[in-house]
Amino acid sequence: MRFVGILACAFGLVAGVVPHAAFAQSSAAALEELDAQLPGDLVNDPSRLDWESYGADLERSPVVDPAIPGGGVAIRFRIKRADEFIYAAGTNIPLIKNVGPGDDVTIGFYARTIEAATDDGNGVLRVRFQRNAEPFPGFGETTLSIGKEWDWYEVTARAEQKLRTKDGIVALQFGRTQQVIEIGQAIIVKDANAIAGEAKIASITPQVDPIIPESLLGVGRLVNDPTTRYWQVAGDGGTWEDREEPRIWLRRMTRFSSAAANSSPDKLYATIPVRDAIAEGDELLIAIAARAESAATEDGRAVVGIMVQDKYKRFDSFARNRFTLGEKWQLIKLSTRSPRAYEAGTAEIMLLFSWAEQQVDIGPLYVLKTN
Repeated sequence: MRFVGILACAFGLVAGVVPHAAFAQSSAAALEELDAQLPGDLVNDPSRLDWESYGADLERSPVVDPAIPGGGVAIRFRIKRADEFIYAAGTNIPLIKNVGPGDDVTIGFYARTIEAATDDGNGVLRVRFQRNAEPFPGFGETTLSIGKEWDWYEVTARAEQKLRTKDGIVALQFGRTQQVIEIGQAIIVKDANAIAGEAKIASITPQVDPIIPESLLGVGRLVNDPTTRYWQVAGDGGTWEDREEPRIWLRRMTRFSSAAANSSPDKLYATIPVRDAIAEGDELLIAIAARAESAATEDGRAVVGIMVQDKYKRFDSFARNRFTLGEKWQLIKLSTRSPRAYEAGTAEIMLLFSWAEQQVDIGPLYVLKTN
């Protein structure tokens, strides 16, 4: 095993990084202009495609092509293995305004199927208006057949409950079919039972948030999925909470709060899956967006442990190390070489937080194969 080293970069020093808040500010006027062209009241931000996506057998990637209607950008979803339940994989479009009981709410979106294991070759997608909180109550479930050419799809329902900006979403679910589908711009309105009608569909150019920082472009091949945060988090030594964070890539983070220093740092930990296979001798670069909210240490810096391990043989690991964090967001980079082979889906990154009483924010994590 060889561990090459750790490099920490403050975000302000990473070339090409643009704060996401700037996108939000510059698009406000464009959203107002779009809303004025639409029926009803616009209740989502169609310029955003950084939707929360989930599913153990889901791969997600952006597609940029001027031929894509509605702004030239889409997200490709590959479902590698069909599940018994359609909600096993999907993507959630958040609301930016409340929808009240009795309101008519309509979603319209561009989509097409690249391939699908169905009799007619069309993809299968279900629309559901719901709260993104247990027990996930919802309404308006409608299953669509998605054709092979770009088309506009609409679903309308009368709200049976209040959907709040806090947790109101429109879920697009597609886990029951092995398929590859692309979904472009999505528009959601209330107080209208149609968007397109006979008129030309109004649109706004989507902003695709970079999947990886510019400093990692061209460094290697991504072997995990940084867009999903379905990490395993455990331990009785603290708490954790998922949060929105507009200042970092993909705009999401998890705050880990360790109650006290512990001789067993796995009293609070997270494991992040590595999607692809790793061969013996592969050179890996692990990059983590992270910062410290607080830390009861002598220098006020938080301490985080890290290792790469076999998910089925806990602590059968390599690249064990620790890094420290200040209050500014940093991109921590760690280089290592794998001492053995791992089959696809069996390697994982473990982060350990119980080195001190501290609060640590972890944004996206990237694993790249560099050889």
